[in-house]
Amino acid sequence: MAQGENMRKFLSLICFSLAFPLALSAHGYTLTDHAKIKELSVFTIMGEMDLRTEKDYSSAVAYRTLNHEGGMRVTVLEILKTDVQDDKPGKWLYVLLTSPMWVDSGEWVEKYQKFLIFLPDDTPLFDFEE
Repeated sequence: MAQGENMRKFLSLICFSLAFPLALSAHGYTLTDHAKIKELSVFTIMGEMDLRTEKDYSSAVAYRTLNHEGGMRVTVLEILKTDVQDDKPGKWLYVLLTSPMWVDSGEWVEKYQKFLIFLPDDTPLFDFEE
């Protein structure tokens, strides 16, 4: 009896471990080559990102994203320039937030707001759609 129950749990775990990665990649793919980013590209960024509400590189950071499982879903409005920030090469992007999210101040940021972000070249992008 216990052996049958253990086998069922084991098979359930195997099914879950196979299905979970497929569910994560069902809508798009993971992009590591940022040269493929174009205007109107859509993707999810995981990790912490500084969000500026003004389209000015020297403007103050208005929000900082949390590193949570949902990430930050955006649509690229403009690719502004390549640059180096904190010794990391990357691109400045003007993006439209396409899903709401919590930020580190505890505030809830509604979707459809525009932000200037610096995207380091080594940041993987999830659910990428051209």
